[in-house]
Amino acid sequence: MKYQAILGSKALPGVGQITVPFPIPDSEYDHTIELLEDMGIGSPTAQDCQVDGLGSPYPILNRLTTQSVNVDELDYLAKRLDSFSEGENIKFEAMASKLNLSSIRDFINLTFCCQRATVITDFSDLERIGKVHALTVSGDSMPVEAFERLDYRAVALDLIQRAPGMVTPYGVVYSNGMKLEQVYDGQHFPAYLHQTPQLMIELKSGADGENTGFLYLPCPEKQVERTLARAGCGQEGFRMEITMDDLPPQVSAVVSLTGDGLDEINELCRAVEPLNAEQREKLGAVVLLARPNYASEVRQLAENLDRFDFVPKPSNPDTDCALTELGYVAYHGSLTLEELMQEDPAEQYRQEMGGLA
Repeated sequence: MKYQAILGSKALPGVGQITVPFPIPDSEYDHTIELLEDMGIGSPTAQDCQVDGLGSPYPILNRLTTQSVNVDELDYLAKRLDSFSEGENIKFEAMASKLNLSSIRDFINLTFCCQRATVITDFSDLERIGKVHALTVSGDSMPVEAFERLDYRAVALDLIQRAPGMVTPYGVVYSNGMKLEQVYDGQHFPAYLHQTPQLMIELKSGADGENTGFLYLPCPEKQVERTLARAGCGQEGFRMEITMDDLPPQVSAVVSLTGDGLDEINELCRAVEPLNAEQREKLGAVVLLARPNYASEVRQLAENLDRFDFVPKPSNPDTDCALTELGYVAYHGSLTLEELMQEDPAEQYRQEMGGLA
């Protein structure tokens, strides 16, 4: 948890409050949104949640208190901050103080550029200050030879004596020419991988192909709905494009953004996500054997993977199994493969056993 916020409604102060941890865990996301909706807040697009209190390791974020924000803005900001190192944390707060920022939009945009600043909290080690500053202004990409030739004490003294630093509660900050760019426009969140997804889908308007949002699957059902709403999916000509794919290639070959619904693709990604490397290879072989046509069918195979035996290399030529390009795979379930790939193979199994009885 990066922080937690006490949220209420400015328009309806009598509806109560709810304390929400950010980033919101996927397991709690849908329930959290439902609780907010019961209070008449939690819109996917409007800033209708008033911050009545904030518990955070970032004192600067207390400036959000009494402001109205969007719950997904709070979630996105927390995900951005969740990846920060201690040095980046200090840069974020020092630059927010220097620029006198107080809005959620500015805080989000600052996470994309605060790394360019230099913050000094201890002036006793000039050598270290010079090294840190040199790496900062070079974007951590300085050639080793050039890095070793520098006089870091001189670099530090030059910074302190010539650059316009500003004293903040978080240290003396030097912006190094940093500009606060509007990466987040108040509606469309820039791409950001808080965790590696199975699929990353870019949402675009059909008119000009402009990006309007991203889906990171698997994700909670309400997050899919809210992302589509925020991206303006009701507009004519809306389209989607897979920009990152971590599914087994045999599975990816089946998935279609036009032939499968987003719900089915999301559920497929949820079924594949917990599989380890060996299980993912096994699923690829099972897909080659069963030849499914839809994401929902692949999901059923993934959820019933224990009904198959898979040997990456031939071990017994007399085994009753099929050879795929990944190895030997054998199915030992009682249902046919076609029946297994249906929506509820367990129910069909129960019916079959009842018929036998």
